[in-house]
Amino acid sequence: MDERRSRGPAPAIASVLQEQIGEMTESLRAQRDRLLETQRELEARTITVRSKDRSVSVTVGARGDVREIRFHTEDHRRLDAARMGKVVLDVVTKAQEQAGREAYEAFAPLRGAGAAMRRSMESGSALEELLAPLRAATADPMAGEARRDGPAARKGWADE
Repeated sequence: MDERRSRGPAPAIASVLQEQIGEMTESLRAQRDRLLETQRELEARTITVRSKDRSVSVTVGARGDVREIRFHTEDHRRLDAARMGKVVLDVVTKAQEQAGREAYEAFAPLRGAGAAMRRSMESGSALEELLAPLRAATADPMAGEARRDGPAARKGWADE
């Protein structure tokens, strides 16, 4: 008798699982590489925003760290300290908000990859087939149907 058959389905399942683990590992490496590349690109990026009157500009890094404040005209000399502070604070805030939006957008293609990988690994795989009897044995027998004696039934919601 073939040695594989004498040991049952375990080697076949182990082989399929090993293949899935290899695929998942490669997928994780690719995801990590995309993440690192996106981080490098963001670290090199700066955002500059100018005030409405064009007298002040602020440059921030991708994390919103202020890198430069520049006064382009002499108008700032005529402002009192409170007004100048407000102008600078407004421009800093706008620059930081823009940096946050750009960082969010840069990472958008990477969002959800972990959940998608988990779903692909669990559905229709040998692992799912292996775990199905265990899940069935431990499942709540009342799951999926309303209890007729619980709070929902007493409030008339059970049949809705």
